[in-house]
Amino acid sequence: MEKLKTFIAGKIENIKAVLTGRYEKDAQEEDPNAYRALQNYIVRKNAGRVVVFAAFSLIAGILELIFGVDAAVTRTGSVVLIAGSAVFCWLCAKTVFSRESDHALMRLFTILFWLVFTAGFLCVSAGEQIEGRFPYSFLIFVAAVFSVPVVNFYESLFFAAVLFIYPAVYGSLNEKEVMFYISAAAVTVSYLWIAAVVRCCYANIRIGEYRLENIEERCTQIARKDTLTGLLNKAGLSAKFSELSEAKGEKKISVILIDIDNFRAYNHMYGYDASDSCLYRVCNCLKIVAKQYTQLISRFGGDDFVLILENMDEIETVKLAEQLRQSVEQMAQPFGNGIVTVSVGVSGSATLKSKNTYSELLNEADDQLIIAKGSGRNCIGFKGRPFIHEGRVPASGIFSK
Repeated sequence: MEKLKTFIAGKIENIKAVLTGRYEKDAQEEDPNAYRALQNYIVRKNAGRVVVFAAFSLIAGILELIFGVDAAVTRTGSVVLIAGSAVFCWLCAKTVFSRESDHALMRLFTILFWLVFTAGFLCVSAGEQIEGRFPYSFLIFVAAVFSVPVVNFYESLFFAAVLFIYPAVYGSLNEKEVMFYISAAAVTVSYLWIAAVVRCCYANIRIGEYRLENIEERCTQIARKDTLTGLLNKAGLSAKFSELSEAKGEKKISVILIDIDNFRAYNHMYGYDASDSCLYRVCNCLKIVAKQYTQLISRFGGDDFVLILENMDEIETVKLAEQLRQSVEQMAQPFGNGIVTVSVGVSGSATLKSKNTYSELLNEADDQLIIAKGSGRNCIGFKGRPFIHEGRVPASGIFSK
């Protein structure tokens, strides 16, 4: 017996949760962004449906005006339908398809349309009743209310009131039996339940989709970041470059490729933990110096770093490369008998036309890096020759035990 009571109580709680929209309230507390996305989605969905349904409502109003009952109230309802449908179809379409959608305005237009739609169809139905006909227009209204708008519990009370009060008035005027009123009440309760279930389904599906999209976006961001340094990895840099390629406007791009000198030997001498610490310190040096010039810095490989520079002339690019080299040198990270140094390859600048431009510049920077390494390291390679600072510290290559 206790299990049955618990089961029934659980079902009642679920029904209350569906009717009152508790799932949405919980989402609002747990994830306000997801709740906001849901509200905007439903507003846009309702406005989009109004655009389509108002066109049919406009046609129905015209047909009713031409072929319908010749009564003043019916013609008034038809005119209200025609005018309201035309105006709000245009207004909703204008807001839905505009670049900067105003969701508050969409919601207002949607509410006003359904008020006009309800008033128009009730007038037409009243005219049919006055002429002694069955109010078929009211059945169209019922079908529309059940199938078109996605409303919450409090909004559904308005339609529920219309669904019950109008049949009640019709029944009292035509001396209908009790069963008629029971049927009207059953339809009203059914509408409230169906509207709540539909809203709940939309809420759960949309919030779930939003959270899934966020998880996917977060996973993509993680996959494009280097876990040690927090910089972009090779895949992240490639993706960013693709975004640059697709952006409008002509841009000139240059690439700086940096390699830590003899880092494999450093790794063997000090171990993996010390090597990671060294990489992190070098990374911070590069970020501090380069932050005012670019945010596109990547750990391209084990001990390689790449910088993408936009619209910077070649002289300024070489100056930046020298600043980067000196910053690592001044860090004075011990390495055997000397300190940690870097070699730098600088590409020329090229107009960004496609992703191939990136590959070409990267290959050019790699060629210049080879020149720098062949010239004793801790220097810059640019346009086929090394640029060696007078006070350069020799790169560590021979170590004492």
